[in-house]
Amino acid sequence: MYRIAVCDDDKNIREQVRKMILEWKSQVEVRVFSSGRELMENYQPYDAVFLDIDMQGMNGIETGKAIRSVDTDVKIVYLTAYRDYVAGAFGVHAFQYLLKPVNRQEIINVLEEIFRYMEASDKKIILDFRTVDGIVCLPVESIYFFEYENRRIRIVTDEDEYYMVERIGNVAKRMEDFGFSMPHQSFSVNMLHVKNVKGQHIYLDNGMEIPLSQKKQKTWKQELTVWLSARLEHRRG
Repeated sequence: MYRIAVCDDDKNIREQVRKMILEWKSQVEVRVFSSGRELMENYQPYDAVFLDIDMQGMNGIETGKAIRSVDTDVKIVYLTAYRDYVAGAFGVHAFQYLLKPVNRQEIINVLEEIFRYMEASDKKIILDFRTVDGIVCLPVESIYFFEYENRRIRIVTDEDEYYMVERIGNVAKRMEDFGFSMPHQSFSVNMLHVKNVKGQHIYLDNGMEIPLSQKKQKTWKQELTVWLSARLEHRRG
């Protein structure tokens, strides 16, 4: 049985979303919460959480970060009336963003996407790389960044590091379609793992830090915002 939480300080909206979910699959367990604090005080593992960003008190971004501190697997779907909130929420690694007012078809689309993703989790995108120690096959989402150093490319993943002889420009071009971008002439970073950006520093969700070129600060942050906005618009068409 799927377990879903809906958190919104507007009773009408949370009941509306709850009803739409149950219309999609009546056997789903849906729990509703009126605030981020109430959700966290009663938190249990969920498959998905529909979370309002603009809540009184503990807002959705703060709540999302609190959720991530105890549950790294749950799929968070943000509900928001304002596009401007999206950039501030990227550190939470939301699965999707829906603009209010949401409609039944949007809810159904994102639910089917979430559980199709979960059911196909063993069918991740895997790419092969010719390293100095031979061919390695890596899931794209496991790669944090590529770094050019000492005439080699260092591949940093969630489990190990690898080295290959290649130009960083060639690697960056290959990885563009998979959400990677160059914040610095020596790096190509997976935007999925960007947790925060401060000045000329990019902080990743594994605790590592990579540089952001002063010349690229404006354009790269715009690129990040475009990538986040694309996630917002995904499936709205």
